[in-house]
Amino acid sequence: MVLVGTVAFSAGALGLLLLGPLGALAAAAAVVLAVRLLVVRRRTRRRAAFAEQLEETLPLMAGTLRAGFGLLQAVDAVARELDSPTAEEFQRVVTEVRLGRDVSDAFHALAGRVGNEDFDWVVEAIDIHRQVGGDLAELLDNVAGTIRDRNRIRRQIDALSGEGRLSAAILFVLPFLMAAFVAWRNPDYLGELTGSGLGQALLVAAGALMVFGGLWMRRIIRLVF
Repeated sequence: MVLVGTVAFSAGALGLLLLGPLGALAAAAAVVLAVRLLVVRRRTRRRAAFAEQLEETLPLMAGTLRAGFGLLQAVDAVARELDSPTAEEFQRVVTEVRLGRDVSDAFHALAGRVGNEDFDWVVEAIDIHRQVGGDLAELLDNVAGTIRDRNRIRRQIDALSGEGRLSAAILFVLPFLMAAFVAWRNPDYLGELTGSGLGQALLVAAGALMVFGGLWMRRIIRLVF
């Protein structure tokens, strides 16, 4: 937060020198928005990677349980065998349990961090097993089969919505490319827009509309099932 605040202040000061008060506000807001989008994108990619690895995680846990090991040993096997981010998250569960945290609480905390509906089912299966007993390995196999089917449908949806995502990216980048081209070919022409208060206000309004349009298109192409 300190780093983002420093960069936003610096961008605002530069915008104030070059474009005036509106430019300073737009530059500072752009920095904050860009960092926010970056963090959200990294979080989304991490959660998506965790969801993809669930197809390997659950069979590994089920196999470890069938071999006669306990639940914590199965979690430790996942932490040692799989890649990030699953390995890191399961290693955190192992560490928390060894420090005295309840297994159920550690798994619920993990589910809250990864934000994955499929893993919520896994946590519920583990809670049910701890309360009433039964074959946890078979439960995990059943959940893994359901997750594989859901992931297959999700991949099909991603393939079908790829054109929409590409269109959104092109429409977002195109104005900046055109502005750069005009600034290179005819700087005075673009200066009529950036050198006046009305032009700067129009630029801020255009930027806000672009952000709104991008969020709207993202909502359209992101299907929930």
